[in-house]
Amino acid sequence: LYTCGYFMRTLPAHIFLKQEIAAGHLGQISRARASFAQSVVLDGIFDKEARWMVDPKQAGFGGFGDIGTHPLDLLMWFFGDVESVTAEVRSITYRYPGCDECGEALLRFKNGVIGTVAGGWIDLEDLVRLQITGTEGHALIYRGQLFYKSRKVEGADGTRPWRALPELQSAPIIQFLDALAGQKMPLVPPREAAARVAVMEAAYRAARERTWVKVA
Repeated sequence: LYTCGYFMRTLPAHIFLKQEIAAGHLGQISRARASFAQSVVLDGIFDKEARWMVDPKQAGFGGFGDIGTHPLDLLMWFFGDVESVTAEVRSITYRYPGCDECGEALLRFKNGVIGTVAGGWIDLEDLVRLQITGTEGHALIYRGQLFYKSRKVEGADGTRPWRALPELQSAPIIQFLDALAGQKMPLVPPREAAARVAVMEAAYRAARERTWVKVA
């Protein structure tokens, strides 16, 4: 058994949108943007016990890799594998030398969708977490609320928060424990986890070389 802590898969709005995309209710998707950002550097969260997280030799990545992997997983969960990527990764405050604080990546998915992923540790608030645009509808998560419009779904006019959502699922670690106990749970397969790492590594390489990088 294996899983990874991609908690965004457990949120009701994201589960709903995955179902709607699969059902074709947004039509052909042209572009999507996902963001996850916090203020942990500004708040000094890494100044004590968590100092190792701002040492790339121990943590592997800086702020973009640490937190950007979650919106990256979300878009790949929706749209599949990434063909190539380019990115900008940087520090703003330089509070922790040698450690990036934020970044943004532009993704070419194999199915033709254009994706953008943003993540970092220096945002006071992450207002727009998700935006998806298709030929038959669009979706926007603003301040934690989903606004949904679809020509194929009655009442989905995008003017008010969409409330008809599935239930919140258990956190990934709870799902894993339940799987150990014999329950069938939606675990993250090793191949999917590895694919996210490959895209993130390609994004960091693209940022260093200032070019597009094909994902292996």
